Amino acid sequence: MHQPPLIGKNIQAKRKERRMSLEALSKRCGVSKSMLSQIEQDKTNPTIITAWKIAKTLSMSIEELMENKDGALIEVIKNEDAPTMSTNDNKGYLKVNSPMDTIEETELYTVHLEPKGINASEAHAPGAVEFLYIIEGEVKVTAGDHAAVLQPGDTARYNADIAHSAENIGDKEAKMFLVVNIPMK
Repeated sequence: MHQPPLIGKNIQAKRKERRMSLEALSKRCGVSKSMLSQIEQDKTNPTIITAWKIAKTLSMSIEELMENKDGALIEVIKNEDAPTMSTNDNKGYLKVNSPMDTIEETELYTVHLEPKGINASEAHAPGAVEFLYIIEGEVKVTAGDHAAVLQPGDTARYNADIAHSAENIGDKEAKMFLVVNIPMK
């Protein structure tokens, strides 16, 4: 499971900046003093509704509340916690390696395909590009009318705003690392 941001320091800093006690914040936002204390100490994370109440009371946006101000955060997605989805032909799977908040710009995946397995995709947003790095296996990449065969260590870059696919043409499992870049509007 993806670790939610720790927001306690942001709440505490804003509360102190406003010279507000825990008790005063509790009364104004309707969240118990003990819960606020646990949240400020990052012992628990609030529900979205609780976070919204706290942010509104402190005149902050949810985004400000969740912002990492010290820059020291290293966001880790554990292998066993990464979401996994099957390919259309059920002969492989993709593991999502990127944080969900980056999905609209950059997506990172590890792709595993059985022999003859295909990861086919319809066109993404205009200007989208994919980079596919082959870890193991022999893979045929097709984008529109163009195709290339890749071996371990090879990387392909291709337009992903047209129908495209990666097919394991070898006789062993193929493993790949896929980066999808979607331009900002």
